[in-house]
Amino acid sequence: MSPSTTESAHLTSVEDQRQASNAFASTSAALPAVIPHSTSCYGAGADSQQQEQRRQEQEQKQWQERKIIAAKRASRSELSVSKGDWQRHGYAKANICAWQHLKDNVTRVDCRAMPHDAFVQLYERSRIPVVIANLQEGWKAGQLWNPAALLERFANHKFKVGADDDGYAVRLKMKHFLGYLQDPSHMQDDSPMYIFDGTFGDRDGSKALLGDYSVPEWFSEDLMRLAGDRRRPPHRWFVMGPARSGSGLHVDPLATSAWNALLVGHKRWALFPPGTQRRHVLPKLPGLEREAVSWFTHVYPLTQREDWPTTRPIDIIQGPGETMYVPGGWWHVVLNLDLTIAVTHNYASTANFPKVWKHTCKGRPKMSAKWLTVLKQQRPDLATVVSQLQQRNDDQSGSSSSSSSSSSSSSSSSSSSSSSSSSSSDEDDDDKKRSRRSSDQADADGTNAKRQRLCKGEQLQM
Repeated sequence: MSPSTTESAHLTSVEDQRQASNAFASTSAALPAVIPHSTSCYGAGADSQQQEQRRQEQEQKQWQERKIIAAKRASRSELSVSKGDWQRHGYAKANICAWQHLKDNVTRVDCRAMPHDAFVQLYERSRIPVVIANLQEGWKAGQLWNPAALLERFANHKFKVGADDDGYAVRLKMKHFLGYLQDPSHMQDDSPMYIFDGTFGDRDGSKALLGDYSVPEWFSEDLMRLAGDRRRPPHRWFVMGPARSGSGLHVDPLATSAWNALLVGHKRWALFPPGTQRRHVLPKLPGLEREAVSWFTHVYPLTQREDWPTTRPIDIIQGPGETMYVPGGWWHVVLNLDLTIAVTHNYASTANFPKVWKHTCKGRPKMSAKWLTVLKQQRPDLATVVSQLQQRNDDQSGSSSSSSSSSSSSSSSSSSSSSSSSSSSDEDDDDKKRSRRSSDQADADGTNAKRQRLCKGEQLQM
């Protein structure tokens, strides 16, 4: 099926959608009051009651500020809070999130007008990004995922807002995070903290979020679940962040694909296809940092120049109710343009299984062994694919070893025939160089063969 046959499924341009949507509301206007304001008191003791209430409010603010500062210091120890490093670039004043003239050149489809098998053929197997409408119909999250409701339900639960230098999660209570979003001074941060919590579905205080949405049918296959929850890598995240927060340029792990369902706000995406060289999209530039706002400031303008050395990015402005599909292997960077709330999952399906298997076998051999055992029972067709991939690797390894041996033999023969015209000293030097090259090649071949045997051995043991 070609894209022209699904013309009715394609949506209007993003410019039309923008005209139909309301102007962005300010972040502060969308947020509930985290710390209640004083109310008037009448009668005897009114002054003392007001004073006590103000004292308690002040203590709450001070405690909240200490928690916010501690989270900042832990999540980005390279930045000094007291010296103003979090705001040193002045991105909050640079209008980086102005959206009126941003590009949007991605295809959009409506899931109600496109069969699932058409999506698989046109986008999943072809590894083409697409924005999908109406996948979130019937979700309770549409009504429950807003600052006021989240504060009411999860005020004292701690969500992950970063990681410290040792890789441990840095967490803030929801009420403190919302207080951070309400603070005008903190909202001058170049790249503010944001919630990106991959354990929300496993923790008692936040697992209720799982009941607010359902995995769309288009992405329900999720083959990695067959490996078991204990072995599979993190695969789902609750995401919430203000303007200028986001995810720096990266490729998702293990060649998995991803879907990102946005409930509130707007996200700016830039995507580069598989095979794009890292040195092009992450060049070494003065002032370039890992945050999305830094990439869009320093690198994105280069992508629009005539001398840009590689493929130009796909540009996307994702709005509320839209779901972004990112195929495995695509570089992507995401910048929040205003307060956003979303959920995102990584997954493996039949369409992307061969690539996911190769990466998983190499990066997580124990998990791949368990996975293969279950695949043989529940998906023998995919177990056959694994056998074919292993056979192909064995054939390539044997061909490589044969070529290496032939090359070494040819090199030895050539050096022997030329020895008569070389001095004794030159012969010794050449022999040493050839010996080192042969030894290095043998070590490389041996290492590759050992890795392949190890991976196969662990699978057979299961």
